[in-house]
Amino acid sequence: MSRSLPLLLACAAFGAPSAASASTAVERQAAHLGAVDYHAFQFAKTTAPPPFDWSTDGCTATPPAWAATFDGPCQQHDFGYRNMGHGLRLRPTEAARLAVDRRLLTELRRVCGERFAAIEELRCRVRARAMYTAVRLFNAPWS
Repeated sequence: MSRSLPLLLACAAFGAPSAASASTAVERQAAHLGAVDYHAFQFAKTTAPPPFDWSTDGCTATPPAWAATFDGPCQQHDFGYRNMGHGLRLRPTEAARLAVDRRLLTELRRVCGERFAAIEELRCRVRARAMYTAVRLFNAPWS
């Protein structure tokens, strides 16, 4: 009997994780990282655990001032697109894309509330809505 056979039997007896459950765990972790606020996301990104694609191109197709202001939420949005819809394709559905896009809007608004007051916050929120609308209109469906 080989040395690995007892280990295989023990794993079978005690329910070793299947590929499907491992995939589900990765999907849950990606969904969690996409659902936290952008501050928590940035903290998680410091360790960049595999198997995720952590690459980002920031806020593409936006004026430079907006891109600098909204960089954190844009990085989190890129994570959602690269891992849920493209790349890993953990949940390539329109419902998942809508959730990723709605999180973007929530985090853009969070930035506005944290960095601006009064009329500047209102202007920021208008920019946030414009960015969200562009994302919804100009990105291809996932399904």
